[in-house]
Amino acid sequence: MEKSSPQSPAPLEGRISVGIGSWTDKEYKGVLFPKGLADNQRLATYATWFDHVELNSSYHRLPSMAFVENWVKQTPDGFLFDFKLPKEMSFDPEGTARAESLVSILKRVAQPLIAAGKLGTFFLVMPPGFGPKKRRLEELDGLVEKLQPHLFAVELRHSGWVAEDQRERTLDFYRTRKLVWIAVDMPRIEGSTIMPPIDEVTNSRLAYLRLHGRRQDWPTLKDNDEKHSYQYSAEELQEIAVRVKAMAAKAEAVHVVANNHAQDFAPKTALALQRLLGIAKRGPLEKPAE
Repeated sequence: MEKSSPQSPAPLEGRISVGIGSWTDKEYKGVLFPKGLADNQRLATYATWFDHVELNSSYHRLPSMAFVENWVKQTPDGFLFDFKLPKEMSFDPEGTARAESLVSILKRVAQPLIAAGKLGTFFLVMPPGFGPKKRRLEELDGLVEKLQPHLFAVELRHSGWVAEDQRERTLDFYRTRKLVWIAVDMPRIEGSTIMPPIDEVTNSRLAYLRLHGRRQDWPTLKDNDEKHSYQYSAEELQEIAVRVKAMAAKAEAVHVVANNHAQDFAPKTALALQRLLGIAKRGPLEKPAE
């Protein structure tokens, strides 16, 4: 088992953190970034709006340690990164944990975040086909063991895990292993296997909510950008804010991520939600109050 870093992690207590999964999208100019801002200044500027970010690019390719060290330097104390595990771990969690090489690389790359107290959680997104009829939650046990003592969150995408009696077995699995349940906001389509909104807190240190949008044609879409091309209405954001506050009453911290990442929907969603929750920060594009 890996020993804890000698430097204590940044405190999570009492925090509701809203963020998104990228600071590089060109569509965010004029929303988060002034036009003409240099690429190497975007993360620091992002951190004037939000105090945490999801690293989603690591799903496709792990960053170099030099990149991670630079991210640490560009962000203030208390800023957190939620680190998405590579796709190989999503499709074969048991095999990648047994092989160990990818896990070792992952932990080495994340070490600058760990040492600086800027790692929020590692998180894993399971494919929609990972359902209880063909797969087992115990396939995650190797990763659970090897990622200790760090927080580890898992998003399940198949509704079978929360159907009828299976729901309590699934939540018990999370609780006994201190896994963080990732709640989702997705389309609610009768007869589909899309995960419904289950706002459970299975590890009191952290609650997690990812907003994917509510496109009713989601099951027919193949392109991820199309699936996440959704702008939440004011009424929907009010509903989500109520959910976040309820989760905050049960957990020391809540991470909310706007993952409707097509166009400029994600930053607009996150900024609006921050205002509803009373945690808005003034970024570089906002004028001071008169």
